[in-house]
Amino acid sequence: MDCPSCNIQVSPKARFCDQCGLHLEKNTEFVHLKAVEAYHRGMIDEAIHSWDKILDENPGFSKGHYYRGLALYDRGDLQEAIDCLKKALEGTSEPFRIYFKLGMAQYGLGDLAASIDSYKEALKFNVKSAETFYRLGLSYLRNTDLNEAQQSLEKAIAINPKYTRALYIIGMVFSQKGDLDQSIEQFRRVVLMSPSYTAAYFDLGMALYKKGELEEALKEFDRAIETNERFAPSYFMKAESLRRLGKPAEAVGSYQKVLELNPSDVDALIHLAECYVQTDLLDGARDALNKALAFNPDNREAAYLLKHLGEISTPHKPGY
Repeated sequence: MDCPSCNIQVSPKARFCDQCGLHLEKNTEFVHLKAVEAYHRGMIDEAIHSWDKILDENPGFSKGHYYRGLALYDRGDLQEAIDCLKKALEGTSEPFRIYFKLGMAQYGLGDLAASIDSYKEALKFNVKSAETFYRLGLSYLRNTDLNEAQQSLEKAIAINPKYTRALYIIGMVFSQKGDLDQSIEQFRRVVLMSPSYTAAYFDLGMALYKKGELEEALKEFDRAIETNERFAPSYFMKAESLRRLGKPAEAVGSYQKVLELNPSDVDALIHLAECYVQTDLLDGARDALNKALAFNPDNREAAYLLKHLGEISTPHKPGY
């Protein structure tokens, strides 16, 4: 570290500068730099303690409030982080990054109106920030304002056409609007740019599934599995697609994979039982339903199927 007065290199543990005699322990900038270094090394509590001491003596030190707010945010103390960031705004000439982080903290607390206002304020100081438009879009989306979400995300993409997260989220917006063709187009753009984007393959499959294009949906669920073998929803939806295609025997393996990853998935157990019924494997169906009821004794569907299982003696039609 350098002495703030004469710029000679000094030890972080030094009390005074050997060159100019500056009392380092009492120097706000020096203690701040030590706190920043501790923060970046993951020593959050130590850093916060240093900023506490600085701000007790110099409550108008904006950088101290800002970095203390960052540290509190990382620690999960969101309301305290918000309070610090608001104080940081009072003494700064560069408010963009403070408003941006303030919006993130408010979003984390679920105060969506405040986060939207903070992101809008941030954009007044940096209108070309794709990340801020993206975050603004997320806040609007969570607030179920789909049109505003779409507009904000489109602005993020206009600034950065390869912003895959924004492309993915706007695909989600189109899906929620019921515009499956547009959502499919967006998800396809994402997977072309980012071939390992598991969620994009999955949601592309979901959009195709909702359109009834089950064979195409199956391909996307398989691609999602290829990118992440532990992503249980892909196996579940692959099984659902196979079941709707009248292939219960093939669906069994995918439901079993879901249950390897999450043995307490009651829906998977019930649908597995239905596939067993369709393939006349009633013992397997009974076992699956008993497990479902062990996890959720009040599940009416499982109880009904188990009660009437003894009445079933022949395979059911596909789509049972």
